[in-house]
Amino acid sequence: MKSPSTLIALTALCQSASTLAFAPTSTGERASKTRCEASRRDFLSTAVTTAGIAASSVTLLTPLPGAAKGLGEGGLPDGAAQFSRVIKVKAQLKSVAKRVAEQPDDITKEEWDKIDDFLRTVYSAGNDMKVISKGIFDPSKKEKADEDIKLLQKVVQAAQKPVAQKDVKGFSAIASKADGLFDDFLDQLRDVPDEL
Repeated sequence: MKSPSTLIALTALCQSASTLAFAPTSTGERASKTRCEASRRDFLSTAVTTAGIAASSVTLLTPLPGAAKGLGEGGLPDGAAQFSRVIKVKAQLKSVAKRVAEQPDDITKEEWDKIDDFLRTVYSAGNDMKVISKGIFDPSKKEKADEDIKLLQKVVQAAQKPVAQKDVKGFSAIASKADGLFDDFLDQLRDVPDEL
């Protein structure tokens, strides 16, 4: 981004150029000229001024890349965004597992297809967990977190078979295992001693 002094200088230049571009060259010419008789010089100076004003407006009004979304709109920094997605996927997995366990006869083929699509979301949560685990500094916790991530992704891949067969018990068992792996991963993020 340009410095404030550059923007101030650009704005001042545009303002002085615009006053020169629209100022009459003499009082007699102003009365005798019509809009159609404007000279090329007046046209060029007006075009340059307009382009300068447009460029400075774009520079001033363009949002910063990090400010694309405010915190209230879901724009979170790296790490926090991944953590938020992992927590949401974990909650959604519980909800889906509950729906499958409580109302298995009401689930249509389309819903089973959506559950299969959701498994891809759970699998990609493992990629978010990999980013989060980079912040774990204790080597034993880091190793355990990496194992949880790999196992979660394998469990999710295994869940596709019961979903394809519409096997409620198989899916429920795998969803329970995946939920436990989420919990175990989140336990690895704790850095407060157990003695407290």
